[in-house]
Amino acid sequence: MKHKMKKQKPVLTKSEIATRGVFVRTVILMLLFGVVIFIPLALKLYQVQIIDHEMYQERAVRQQTSDTVLAPARGTIYDRNMKTLAVSASVDTVVVDPSKINSDAEITLISNGLARILELDAASVFDRIKRNKEQNRAYVAVKQKIERDESELVREFINSNENIPRGSVYLAPDTKRYYPYGDFASNTIGFVSTDGVGLEGLEARYNEQLTGTPGRIVSTRENGGTSLPQSFEQYIDATAGLNMVLTLDEIIQHFLEKHLATAVIENQVSKRALGIVMDVKTGGILAIATSPSFDLNNRAEITDPAIQELLAGLEGEELERVRSEALVAQYRNKAVSDTYEPGSTFKIITAAVALEEKVVSMDDRFSCGGSLTVAGYPRPMSCHKKIGHGAQSFIEGIQNSCNPVFITAGLRIGRQKFWDYAHAFGFYEKTGVDIPGESGPVIHSWTDYNRSDVTLATYSFGQTFNITPIQLITATSAVMNGGKLMQPHIVSAFTDPSGMVVQEVTPTVVRQVISEDTSIKVREALETVVTSGTGRNAYVKGYRTSGKTGTSQKTVLSEEERVGKYVVSFLGFAPADDPEIALLVALDEPGGPLLLRSGGNMGAPLAGRIMADILPYIGIKPQYSADDLAGRELQTPTLKGLSVDNAAEIAESNGLKFRVEGEGGTVIDQLPIPGVVIPATAQLVLYTESSRPDTQVEVPDVINKSPEQVNKLLTDAGLYIRVSGATGTYSTTIVSVVQDIPAGETVDLGTVVSVEFRDQSIQD
Repeated sequence: MKHKMKKQKPVLTKSEIATRGVFVRTVILMLLFGVVIFIPLALKLYQVQIIDHEMYQERAVRQQTSDTVLAPARGTIYDRNMKTLAVSASVDTVVVDPSKINSDAEITLISNGLARILELDAASVFDRIKRNKEQNRAYVAVKQKIERDESELVREFINSNENIPRGSVYLAPDTKRYYPYGDFASNTIGFVSTDGVGLEGLEARYNEQLTGTPGRIVSTRENGGTSLPQSFEQYIDATAGLNMVLTLDEIIQHFLEKHLATAVIENQVSKRALGIVMDVKTGGILAIATSPSFDLNNRAEITDPAIQELLAGLEGEELERVRSEALVAQYRNKAVSDTYEPGSTFKIITAAVALEEKVVSMDDRFSCGGSLTVAGYPRPMSCHKKIGHGAQSFIEGIQNSCNPVFITAGLRIGRQKFWDYAHAFGFYEKTGVDIPGESGPVIHSWTDYNRSDVTLATYSFGQTFNITPIQLITATSAVMNGGKLMQPHIVSAFTDPSGMVVQEVTPTVVRQVISEDTSIKVREALETVVTSGTGRNAYVKGYRTSGKTGTSQKTVLSEEERVGKYVVSFLGFAPADDPEIALLVALDEPGGPLLLRSGGNMGAPLAGRIMADILPYIGIKPQYSADDLAGRELQTPTLKGLSVDNAAEIAESNGLKFRVEGEGGTVIDQLPIPGVVIPATAQLVLYTESSRPDTQVEVPDVINKSPEQVNKLLTDAGLYIRVSGATGTYSTTIVSVVQDIPAGETVDLGTVVSVEFRDQSIQD
């Protein structure tokens, strides 16, 4: 039997065993190091792909795509007649993409060229581009919101330089806010930042509605930044903001601003002036102004000459601090943001409450000896007429603005009732007007108010508490419109870019405060204030107006500081029998003679000028009284070229007197020239044989003279007079205060000189 032989393992030599051991150790070490090395790589891969996935994805998208933001057009702001008050126009922003620039030489070329065109410092532009390139950034806004002329020069520079890398300099579409009327309603409209964000006024209050939604252009590009031949591009339109339509009337606003600016100069007003015109029946604000104001297109300029002079003497940090404070004050809307003691204009409220509660009647009798003692007050409370008004009815007390009469009426109303009505008229809360920056009242709490009758007595004639002008005109409009307190507002609607209304603001009645019957009584009383009382300097010939004067001393100051520190005001309404508009004007700390610092001498004439412009504009037809007809004014017709008979017929039909110079049958010339306004009592001169004399005459000085004296001086000089302001039964105290052509100036024979008269005997 054969046995298989076992195969014997080869015997390794020592050398082979050593070699195999080295091999095994090498493999083990390789495996070990491979695993050790792979662990951090695996961790890094996990971090890149899992933890930082979104970041790297975003970087990849940024590298491979171009994303340009398209600024939306900001909504336009219109007045109630759709006149443009604020608009955004297309402009450009000059942009440099440093990632597409290859060398410092190219940066230098670009920096020098743009600096020259855009009037910038070349070194500064170079540094910005260089710094952003080192930080791997692709966007540098060299200059924002440039106009068309500069844009064309930049395009020419880019296209004419082959050494500028493609896409490294470009113009990005942008918008810029313009205000066509400059300083028009600036404290109310407000302004935007360089980025188009509302900062002040209505621009800030309604920034969200006006702003719109930005658009985008997204496209693919190569690593170097150039667009791919067959690139993807997505265009998302920018959505324009909503347009805003205001209740503001551009014409009425201009009337208000023009006369406020004149009054500030004439009356040497140191703390600015304000005015509000409101629709009595709806609460819509037709005009609102603070004067001096500022230019919305150049808002960094200080407009107050006194502040300009102060800044000229400062430097460094002090200059910047004072300038910054001055700008903040300049932007402040005095009509809604400042409070003041309303003074006698508040007597409208006291009168309305007293009549509503039937604690007085128009025929009730009172006696004024110049002051009245109130329990708890250390001395008698005085009337503005120190010798007193004597015996008078309640309506005469309103005409005379007699403090003792209103103190008595207030005490009859009683603390609780007066307090309740003050709340009902809205004096203890903000009005909620849609103009930003409205301040609340500074007024007593019930505990302080109810300590004695002293506070009630001072409240009755408008002192020792502060309210805003918008509160006062809103409350008194309720007195005049039948008793309805309306929500004041300045925005009437929002429209989309096509003009379709998307939101409309309707007039809102807050509450009924007094009855229609009481409203009628107060209207009648306030009309007599203008015809016969302290408001007669506000009289407008041919129009029925009503109102109340106000002269409030600043009681928050010490007795020494408050001397001569007044807020003088006038609160008027028209037409008197069925008011459509309310007008409040106030001058804060006027100068001039101390005796003339009163609402009757300063506020009323200002209101009269404004009313004289507004009432014809809004279509109120004049209704001349017998006195008005005697002193009415007419426009001279064109009679030149007509026969004497035809000219005479036209002159007589217009109620004009005339005389004929010469024996001819045809009118060759006339004096005054056609189209000028003259008194109906003036006489036309018709020349039939030669032209009117080419004669120059000197304008006499007619200031501080009676109407009779002024008329004689101008007539003797061969000039015509046009009268405004107070005239009528108080001729012994009425004097001329303004003539539109300065004394000594040489003018043509027959020129019309406008002269304003005031009754300077009024102390309230």
